[in-house]
This record gives sequence, structure tokens and C-alpha cells, in this order.
Amino acid sequence: MTDTARDFATEAAGGAAPGRPRVDMTVETAHEQYAPGRSGAPGGGHEVQVMVRIRARGLEAAAPRHPPERSEVIVIDCSGSMGHPSARKIAAARRAAAAAIEMLPDGTHFALVAGTDTARVVHPRCDPASPATVAASPASRADGARAALTLEAHGGTRISSWLSLARTLLTARPDTAFRHALLLTDGVDQHGRTEELRRVLDDCAGEFECDALGIGEGWDAEQLREIADRLRGRVEAVVDDPPDAGDPRDAGRAGEGLGEQLTRLFRELVGASTRRKLSRLALAVHTGPRASVALFRQVNPAVLDLTGTAVRDGDRTLLPTGAWGEETRWYELRLRVDPGHPSVRETGEARIASLGLEADAAAGVVLPREERIAVRWIGQAPPTDLGVAGRHFRRYTELEEATRAGCAALGRHDVPRAERELGRAVRLAYELGDASHLTRLRALVTVENAAVGLVRVRDAVDPGHLRTLIARSSRTAPPPEAGGDAPPPPGAPGDGAPGEAGAGHSEKPPVRCRRCAEWVRPDRFCESCGHPLGEDR
Repeated sequence: MTDTARDFATEAAGGAAPGRPRVDMTVETAHEQYAPGRSGAPGGGHEVQVMVRIRARGLEAAAPRHPPERSEVIVIDCSGSMGHPSARKIAAARRAAAAAIEMLPDGTHFALVAGTDTARVVHPRCDPASPATVAASPASRADGARAALTLEAHGGTRISSWLSLARTLLTARPDTAFRHALLLTDGVDQHGRTEELRRVLDDCAGEFECDALGIGEGWDAEQLREIADRLRGRVEAVVDDPPDAGDPRDAGRAGEGLGEQLTRLFRELVGASTRRKLSRLALAVHTGPRASVALFRQVNPAVLDLTGTAVRDGDRTLLPTGAWGEETRWYELRLRVDPGHPSVRETGEARIASLGLEADAAAGVVLPREERIAVRWIGQAPPTDLGVAGRHFRRYTELEEATRAGCAALGRHDVPRAERELGRAVRLAYELGDASHLTRLRALVTVENAAVGLVRVRDAVDPGHLRTLIARSSRTAPPPEAGGDAPPPPGAPGDGAPGEAGAGHSEKPPVRCRRCAEWVRPDRFCESCGHPLGEDR
């Protein structure tokens, strides 16, 4: 069954001084309760799902006595394809790199790297055998911007060597608290072997964060997803006709050209990096002999599998979450439990773990108290209730799976399979109320009925829109606040895209389930939690 969500926004013992930065944690547990040994899992084990919301606030207002050191490396693809069939891509990259350098705060160590079939530092000028960064100042920023404007397109593409040089530059100063790279490419790692790229990613993981951007028509969305996922960054797409120009959050951007898009994204990503104030925050899971960590992943604002970053320390496991700014993130934690432990057999209950947060002591951040996670087994298995957050993010998992399967089918020209999978994605995005994802899907399909997922693949599909959808398919929206009045899904009657079949379709509007607060189709039972919808009418 599901415990109610508990908000641990209480102050630490003694209270916190006004204006002091703090981190809040909300925990929601969901688990099936079985008698010992009845779970059916190997060894009688069973998994308990824990959804954790972490919110950092007050970080920007806090002024540390000794500001932490920062390093930034901007990597620009300068292969020959960046200058063909025209110079638009390399020209856009020059301007965007210059704009990003100009906004770096004083003291930030930075470098500009040109990537071809090798990698070289363009700024600062240095011995290639001893690459280095330079501290940002009015003079060094001006020199860096001028160097960016001289970038030329020639040669091949070997992304593994670019990342390797970025790692050398970013780790040269061991006391640096924040390390970030921004990588732009229009191609794939043709001159490097797949295993070489993965080996380099293994070396880079945990050393720095990296945002990856694809521009033009030759980049590989799956490859950039792998880079960004391993290095805890965002992946973005830059195309001539952005498929999300209709997203209300992107109001006013519909007319952006290639250069304007790229400059905005560079400024946005570098700005997000420089605003991070908390260099380290980890979820500390204290477990006894009855439980262990089976999975840990970030589920919002984007899905990232972080299980491999876990560090075991005695009876606890530290789960790093990376650097933080003023933001909120959601995580899914799964604990494997042994219901056959003697204490469980005797009492039917067990406290299997406690959750807490750890941060750098120098940050002066107020942290929430630890929360205990307990389970109880009963003789008959009841229906599983994942809780509001659990149900919400399970649907997003299904949405990403359907989106990527549909895009893969479209790439194989398997139109029937593409329509089935993309139709399923449209239905899920509709039920989740994710207007941004629906808009990107509409770049590939004509939506005839969003509520049931009836779509037709468009006659002409822009490959750039396909790559954009794959790149951004891991993005999620947070679940509705408890008791909040989230709007119904987009695509309700009369809300179809102009000129599309199905606009103004007579489908019945969704209803909101009183039990789980999800917007669902008006059937007899809620498709999310099984609650009879007739009781709400």
C-alpha cells in the first residue's frame, strides 16, 4: 500500500537563521505488502519504491565568504561539415561561443576547444603539451570572444578526443568545486571507435558535467543522449524550424533563426552552470541487513540513471546528485528487502532504511532531518498503489519508451509500427498534460484523436524534428501538487492544432479522479488507480 507523502521542510534543531540557504525533502513510499517469502522474487526478496523530491532554495541569496572555484570548457565542432553546404553552422557556433564566454563571471577558469579529428585549445594560447585554462577577466573574455570568431571548419570528427581534452583541462585544478563543459557538434564520432568513446566517458563520469548540443542534419541523437546521460547534462537540438515553437514556454521564439537559437541555448546552459552554488549534495541511505539499494535514478526534470554512482560506506550508501542551483528535482529509489529476516517473521514489520541528505559543510546549508522507511507484510497481496508521484513518473517512463520506439520504427520506414507507438506516445502525453511533448510529436504525426492515440505519420518528416524528439524524450514535468488544480490535458475539444484533422473532435473531455488526482479518460474506472469514476459524478 502507499504511505501518505510527508514533507520534511522542518528546520534543523535550533532553527535556521533568516536567509540561510536550505534544502527540503519530501518522501513518498509505495510498496506491495506480502507475507514473508510470498513475493516470488529470487531469495524471497522484494523491492520497495521510494519517490523523493528535493528542493534547494535560498542559495542565490547566500554570499559565501570564499566563493568556490569554477571551470568551464566550451567545445566547438570545427569539422569540415560545419562549413557545408554553407557557412551558417560554423558562423552560428562562432557567435554563440563568443556570447557564452562574454557572460562568464570574473575568476571562472575557462578554455575554448576546437574539435576535429583531434582536439586543440584555441584560447588561451598555450603549449599543446601542457593545455591550460585562464581566469575570466575583462581582458581574457575579450580575447576569448575574438578567438571564437576566428574558428574555421575543416577536418574530421572524433568526439572522444574532445572529451578527453576537456577532462584534462577541467581536472587540472583539483580544488575546483564546479566543472562544466558545453559541447556542440553536427556529426558523429566517425573517427573514433564506439568502445573508445565509452572508455572516455567512463573516465569523465563524475569528474565534470557536460551539456551536449546537436546542430544541422548529421548528428546522432542517441550518441549525444549517451554523452549527456553519462555526464549528467542536458541534450539539446538546434534546427532551422524548431518543432516546439508552439510551446507556451517558448513564446516569442517561433521566428528564431539558427544563430539566435544557438546563442540563446549557450547563454542558458552556461548561465545555469554559473548559478549553481551547492557543489555536492548526496542522498544518504542507511540500511540494515534486511535491505540494499537496487536502483537510483533522477526522474525530473529529466531521466538519468544514477545507480552506478552509488558509494557503499559501512551500513549506508551515498547517492550523489551533482551540483545544485535554485531548483527542484525528483528521484526514484528502489530498495531490495528480505522479508524472511527473523525480525520480520516475528513482528510482520521492519524499519528497513532511513534517508537523509549530506552536503559540503562549507556551504552552510540547512538540511532536513532523516526519514525512516518501514514496511509491513500481510498474508494476502493487495493491489499495488504507487502513489501520485509514482504513477506520474511511471507514465513518463512509458511515454519515453513509446516515443523512442516510434522514432526507431519511423527511421526503418515501418509506418504501421510508427503510428502505433507514436499514437501511444500522443495518448500518454495528452493524459499527462504535457503540451511541449505533444507539440514535438505533432511535427511527425497528424493527431486525429489525442485521447485514444489515433495518429497518421506525416507525408514529409523533417529528420531534424525526429532527432529533436529523441534528444528531448527523457524530459518530464513534475507531478501535480497535492490538492492542486492542475489543468486538464491539452487537446480537449476544439483544441486541435489548426488545419489538422481532428481539430474540434467530439471526443469526451477528460475527468479528474478524486482519489489520485490524475486527469483520465471518462471510463467507469480510473485507468491510473482503479477508483470508480462514477462516485465522483
